[in-house]
Amino acid sequence: MQKTLMIGLNEKDMQAVVNQYNLNPYYYPTLFPLKENYSLTWKALEAQTGLRIAADVVARGATIDRKTREAVARLQGDIPKIAIKRTMDENELTEYEILVAMSSDSNQRALIEAWAEDTQFCWEGVAARLEWIALQTLSRGKVTLTNDNNNSIVTEFDVDYWVEGERKMGVDGDSSAWTDQKNAKPISVDLRRMVARARENHLNPRFAFMNQTTFANLAQTEEVIKLSASFAQNALNIAQVPSLQQVNASMASLAYLYGLQIVVIDQNITIENSDGTRTGVNPFLDNVVTFTERTTQGNTFWKKPADMNLKASKAIKALNGHTLVKKFSTEEPLEEITMGIANAFPAWLASTRSLFLDTKNETWNEGE
Repeated sequence: MQKTLMIGLNEKDMQAVVNQYNLNPYYYPTLFPLKENYSLTWKALEAQTGLRIAADVVARGATIDRKTREAVARLQGDIPKIAIKRTMDENELTEYEILVAMSSDSNQRALIEAWAEDTQFCWEGVAARLEWIALQTLSRGKVTLTNDNNNSIVTEFDVDYWVEGERKMGVDGDSSAWTDQKNAKPISVDLRRMVARARENHLNPRFAFMNQTTFANLAQTEEVIKLSASFAQNALNIAQVPSLQQVNASMASLAYLYGLQIVVIDQNITIENSDGTRTGVNPFLDNVVTFTERTTQGNTFWKKPADMNLKASKAIKALNGHTLVKKFSTEEPLEEITMGIANAFPAWLASTRSLFLDTKNETWNEGE
């Protein structure tokens, strides 16, 4: 490892640039707020969120019965290392040297952009992988890293939250797949049944998460168009696909949904496959609805990368939140290397109080 080949670049300057990056384009910091951990394992008590035990009304002087303490399951696992690397080869370094020779003091922005593109690429690459894990978890109840979706030396990684049985269901026999615009009954049958089933199990879902494709299918059904239409539209027999706000407003008036509202996940993450090809996907599955009691689902547990403790290292480093960005070079081959590193994992602590609906099949098949 050698020092960076970027002319005049120091740690202070790189830190200033990296500090400008934020997580606004991503859902996971809201769904799974960041929580620093001081070991490489995360352990969290899986609380029965939303469970309220009422106090007893007792006569004065009477003995007060002791409430039983709920058995609390312990959820634990390893915090994985997430890393991404980008390099400038000898030809690119030659082009950089030409840029340096041609740049004046008034054109320092071009020199900064020459290396800042790589630092941003690596920082966002870490965030994108955490987003992928979080949304896969929320729409599948598990996350699996394989050779196809994780091009790395360590390719196998499984976390399964064991959401099984009646908490994973398909469309009702009185309805149809949500792609069937005429016969599907997504609200009066499917959502209603899921809410009723949840409440039978002392759950109170307030939010129905789905991706943009699934919502589009729901919004284009005859039932939802009619339910969301205004009086004037109904009188004139005008069929207009409603917006998310219109659908939620109409659902709010239905007592049997107990205030259930739809949350749409509209995201696109690019995954590099094992053969080098890239595919853009929404990590939240098509044709799947996840029912939860709150928008916050758990925490993204993270630990500062060990690289920050290497004081004698020739690499320059900048830490922003959970992600470390570092730059260094090698002589053989001649390369400028930028890396993004994080020890982080979005842990779904609300898994035991969530349900799934497959909107395409009569039994759960992950919407496929």
